[in-house]
Amino acid sequence: MARRLFVEHGFHATGIALIARESGVAVQQLYRDFPSKEDIIAAIVEADCEKFADLTTLDQALATKNRDGIMSWLTSATCRQEEESDRLFLEIAAEASRNQRISTIFSDIRKTMSENISRAFAGLAGSDIVSMQHRLLAEAFMIVSIGSVCTQALHGGNVATASQKLIRCLISSD
Repeated sequence: MARRLFVEHGFHATGIALIARESGVAVQQLYRDFPSKEDIIAAIVEADCEKFADLTTLDQALATKNRDGIMSWLTSATCRQEEESDRLFLEIAAEASRNQRISTIFSDIRKTMSENISRAFAGLAGSDIVSMQHRLLAEAFMIVSIGSVCTQALHGGNVATASQKLIRCLISSD
């Protein structure tokens, strides 16, 4: 419920009282569970990242040196079609520029994703050791991913074909 409200009304226009009312929960109960809106955003981001990162799949592909599995994991990380999640991502990114707590959450997520994408590139190269080259590829990969999310959310349409082509170029250059 909070996710939808943040997407529809923005971070600032969505108050705890509105979230409580729309969720059918007493304001006091919501404050007991989430002392602030930032805590709600943190919970949403954490749940989204667990779903989005799908680290179990990556770990299995790396452990078995399954190159196709690693490539599939990387491709799926950029070619999602989840309009609400993309719009929420943009809302959180905008808020991160103004709110230090949200910025910290956002930075922590970015660091975690960068580490895992770097691991994936190392795995594609047949290595268990992440090098600077893998980190640079991960950075380029994340730039393409974020650009894909922004383009889809702001302009609509499917950017999967272009994203997949760019990602394939990055993957094949490992």
